[in-house]
Amino acid sequence: MVSMNNVQVLGKVTLEPRVKTLKNGSKVAEVGLGIPENRQKDNGEWEGQMHFVDIVLWNDLATYAEKQLKKGDSALVQGMLQFERWESKEGGKRSKLKVRGLRVQMIPESSSN
Repeated sequence: MVSMNNVQVLGKVTLEPRVKTLKNGSKVAEVGLGIPENRQKDNGEWEGQMHFVDIVLWNDLATYAEKQLKKGDSALVQGMLQFERWESKEGGKRSKLKVRGLRVQMIPESSSN
């Protein structure tokens, strides 16, 4: 069976990276990314919608996020989809699709001169 798990997202950092060091010494960062989508309605008007994606970064990338990424920065993240499941404190089943970042690049804002 052939499969591929590859995703690229470009958007704005929505929250300051949350970084933790685990007992085994590994570092993990969680970063929120907002991805805008604009589309034209039937009447010709444009409407905007924002999609929010949770990004998980490990070790060197977690350190990079901690030192370099700030809320409002533009970033390109390349990685793979990661499905997480857990049980809530109330006993309910929860799940979430996240992006496990394998490469992160800040995108400089273009200046209008």
